[in-house]
Amino acid sequence: MSEAAATTTPMEAIPTEVNTTEANTTEINTTDVTPAEVAPASETAAQNQAPDATPVEDSSMIKTTAKIDYKDVQKNNKFDPSIREVTDDPVAIRKQVEFYFGDWNFAQDKFMWESCGGSENKPIAISKIHSFKRMRTFQPYSAVVAALRDSTMLEVSGEEGSELVKRKIPYKPMAEGKAKVEACTIYVKGFGDENPDTQFELESFFAQFGEVKGLKLRRTTENLFKGSVFVTFADEEMAKKFVATEPKPTWKGHDLKIMSKKDYCEEKSELIRQGKLEPSATQTRKFYEGKDFGAKGKGRHNRDQDDWKKRRDQDQKSGFRGGRGGRGGRGGRGGRGGRGRGGNRGGREGGEHKDKTYDE
Repeated sequence: MSEAAATTTPMEAIPTEVNTTEANTTEINTTDVTPAEVAPASETAAQNQAPDATPVEDSSMIKTTAKIDYKDVQKNNKFDPSIREVTDDPVAIRKQVEFYFGDWNFAQDKFMWESCGGSENKPIAISKIHSFKRMRTFQPYSAVVAALRDSTMLEVSGEEGSELVKRKIPYKPMAEGKAKVEACTIYVKGFGDENPDTQFELESFFAQFGEVKGLKLRRTTENLFKGSVFVTFADEEMAKKFVATEPKPTWKGHDLKIMSKKDYCEEKSELIRQGKLEPSATQTRKFYEGKDFGAKGKGRHNRDQDDWKKRRDQDQKSGFRGGRGGRGGRGGRGGRGGRGRGGNRGGREGGEHKDKTYDE
């Protein structure tokens, strides 16, 4: 996610200019052109859930209260890197740019991946990277070039004013790369509503507990912060250590819900299986190592928020007979995920949206 979103660990809020590299990640950031949050199928299925179905949490935890702006969804993302002071700090510059080229971000940042040809390791203009939102606080341009010349990870070439940069060692796809990243990732909830500097505050917060490779603010389809994040540490041991930390870390004096990403996804899947949580109506397209995962869909607000409950009750009464796989059932032409317009699940004739806050 190139201009991903991050502060302490260069990450930028991805997803984004909604999903754009710069969107929400840690100074770990994603490009300001295309976000690259990589999310495995298990996460995708559990990521955008109905807020009212979420299990009751500790009352001492901060809740989100912001409502979705359906008229201008870009306003839902409060991240604003321009609030930071302009600097020519070479360490900060290298950290941010190396984040863009780092394994964690590069593999899932569509803009960076395609600009550099993935493993082909083609150089990209430093001026292009300097145009990322999160990079604009680094001035002047010459300071950026000078800082990158001293990088142990990156190689600078080209004439003055038209410098190019690339990795010294090309990215090498790994068969179990995604699985390893997932094992190092944790889920933390309880951060409340987003402010322009929330990304930066969270990056600084998690940096206290170890090296952070990526920090992603979780958002609804409409880009509203859910009050929770996925944080990827340098290794699995570090992630487990954070989850087991005692006393448990708190945020501004309030409790946090902390668990591994694997456990989080399993918990969500179980709630969906029990009919206590609504499956995501749409899946955000995810990018990883040159491939797009997930299906495109329309916004969640175009469907009846209570329709899934009615279907669940009907399924339970009928003993789940005749509903899965038939023309109008869960796999049929007009059912859940089918081509038809039925179900009010994001189709052309979906129901009206309701004002809801998201906190999961």
